[in-house]
Amino acid sequence: MACHETINCPRCNTAFECRVGSILRCQCQHVKLTEEERIFIAGTYAGCLCAGCLSDMKISYRQTQFKQRLLQLRILRLKDKNSKSTIWHTKNR
Repeated sequence: MACHETINCPRCNTAFECRVGSILRCQCQHVKLTEEERIFIAGTYAGCLCAGCLSDMKISYRQTQFKQRLLQLRILRLKDKNSKSTIWHTKNR
């Protein structure tokens, strides 16, 4: 038995039809998410989001991941720079 329900998106408050009873016909199926993206969204919002907000959250997740990787690279670069500086000081004593 198909169960359709009109609900409001917890992120933007837009009303949409959730088709949890026939999930393959639900609007959320138009947004492809990785498992990591699903976990990120579930950690932020409970319940179903509209397709627009799912897309926005996917972008937000990717931007967050990019910023974290960039920060990690900067830290590695500083560590590498500091280790080369230490080697140079040791050799020139």
